[in-house]
Order: sequence, then C-alpha cells, then structure tokens
Amino acid sequence: MKKNFLLVILMVIVLIGIIGCKKDVDQAKLNEVNDKIIEYFSSDYVEYDNLSFSYIDEANGKVVVGLLDNSKEQRDKFKKLVVDSDLIEFIQGKELINYTNNN
Repeated sequence: MKKNFLLVILMVIVLIGIIGCKKDVDQAKLNEVNDKIIEYFSSDYVEYDNLSFSYIDEANGKVVVGLLDNSKEQRDKFKKLVVDSDLIEFIQGKELINYTNNN
C-alpha cells in the first residue's frame, strides 16, 4: 500500500514536471514576426509577389503564411527577403480576388 502511494506521488511529480516544461510561445514574439511581414509588404518597393495571406495562430503558437507557390524554393525566398523564423508555418495559399462594384 505504501509503495503504491509513493508510486502515485512520483507519477504526479513527473507529470507536473512534464507539463511545466512545455514551452508556450510568447505572444510578443509572434507579433514581432507578423509585424515584420506586414512592414515588408507595406513598403513601396516589394520584391516578392507570392504572398496570399498571413496571420497569427495563437492556439498553435505560429505565424501562418499562405504562399501561392508553396515550394521549398519559394519558402526559402520568403525567408531570405521578408523574415526567417521558426515560428512561421507555411501553407498553400490561394489568389485573392478583389471584386469591386461599379454601379
């Protein structure tokens, strides 16, 4: 009985240690990466036309970047020109169409 109790206590301590060691991504770091993306594409001279969208995915601690061409070559180009961060998750994007009403 005493051994079972000690085993349960030990397991609880290990579980708390594992949960406590989980790294939560700092919101400020996510904002910093996303701000660099926004800043780059807000400038007058942009050398990159493959971006579809970007947003912060707080639940997964990532900045999601949608690329029209999501090849390794294009991801590397984005990292070189815009920002290189482990917090970025690249996904396949789609061309956004801006409809205007000419009534």
